[in-house]
Amino acid sequence: MRLQQPWPADRSINKASPYGWRVHPISHKKAFHRGVDVSGSFPVTAAGDGVVGHVGFSRTGGGHVVGIDHGAVWTFYYHGAQATKLRKGQRVEAGDFIYTSGSTGASTGAHLHFEVRKSKTWGNTVDPELYLSGRAPVASNRVSGRLDKATWMQWQTALREYGYKGRIDGIPGKMTYTAMQKWAGVKADGIIGPNTRKAVQSKLGVKADGKWGKLTISALQRKLNEGKI
Repeated sequence: MRLQQPWPADRSINKASPYGWRVHPISHKKAFHRGVDVSGSFPVTAAGDGVVGHVGFSRTGGGHVVGIDHGAVWTFYYHGAQATKLRKGQRVEAGDFIYTSGSTGASTGAHLHFEVRKSKTWGNTVDPELYLSGRAPVASNRVSGRLDKATWMQWQTALREYGYKGRIDGIPGKMTYTAMQKWAGVKADGIIGPNTRKAVQSKLGVKADGKWGKLTISALQRKLNEGKI
């Protein structure tokens, strides 16, 4: 999954505040930095499509905080100058305005602290630069012949190229099916029927009988693991 940077193009990550160990600007002690910092006051935008999963405030912590669930990962935005107008449960798209960066909470100056997490849980972070640069590991799943949640998540990620803008959650719905149909080259109505199933099988190079059994799903999983969808 690739994320877009949530700060303007003329800004960059502070050299003294990358992801990892650094000297904390307040305690002046070595501490693990769970995100990246970008200095200044500027519009902060969503790094990807998703659903707002957290809106909060901490006077002694991250100030105004917003968390967005993208399915495969969560992104968190800290130290907003004011509370966001977004609401929990609201769907957002990449580039949507969150708030202006500021210096609320435990902060020495106006800036954005940006985190990428594997889940909503605090501390379950990964290096944001891997996702911003497109260098994050590509998901690869076992070829089991079962159309399970992991396979759907992998397929939803691949279907971004065909207009899928939903969460990478492994739960297929109309948005997933519509993107799948665009990939398969059939009428994109979001309804899975015999024609769609046969078209998908034709794209996978298996017998187009409209029945998605182990052979069809195994072919799908191999294509996904090879990055051919």
